[in-house]
Amino acid sequence: MKYRDKLIKYFEDAPEDAVIVANDMYENGFTKMSHDAFFRAVERLCDDGVIIRAGKGMYIKAADKDKNIEELLLNYFFGENNDNGLFIGYRLYNKYMVSAYQTDRIELYSNVLKSRTCEVGNICVKRPGVQLDFENARVIEALEIMQNYYNIEQLNKLKFARFAKQFAISYNDAAAVNVLEHMKYKKSTIAFMKKVLDMYKVENSLQQYLSYASDYKVPAVQRVARL
Repeated sequence: MKYRDKLIKYFEDAPEDAVIVANDMYENGFTKMSHDAFFRAVERLCDDGVIIRAGKGMYIKAADKDKNIEELLLNYFFGENNDNGLFIGYRLYNKYMVSAYQTDRIELYSNVLKSRTCEVGNICVKRPGVQLDFENARVIEALEIMQNYYNIEQLNKLKFARFAKQFAISYNDAAAVNVLEHMKYKKSTIAFMKKVLDMYKVENSLQQYLSYASDYKVPAVQRVARL
């Protein structure tokens, strides 16, 4: 079978709307071709309308060329059961209403990603250091919001205070330790999280990442009586 025919068959056998990463495709069946020849052949199929180019090295099989590429990419990065991805940036801030600011840029973590980072159009993806299960995801969300507190446009401090209390009420120390052991966050961010937890008298072991001799710059947080 000619390589072009083999490539076409590969895409024909792929599910409709599948996102295909060219590097993975090459490693899983096309290594007898040179890397350059493989990518030129894939690009020709793209030019011929067999597949849609979603971004550098990423393609989509879609019969309907007007499909929402952004939506298909997000479905891919979040995974079939929606448990491989986590919004950060303004999609996250909007989720908890700590900011109403809107932007076209979409930022997320995804366990699907094999490289450290990936940018496709307005989508910026990072690979997290942990699996994005429910408990890890909650800790990461809180750390991301707290780390960027001073830089969030249109920050709603009352909504943040409510988010902080909600996080404290259901805090999981084992998950927080797991995240902090595998992902990098500023000491001041950890101190901020500890301040919130201490304010609501939630037991935690975050002091192990901090120094009693240091004076960390952390925001003042309003204590809320009820959510």
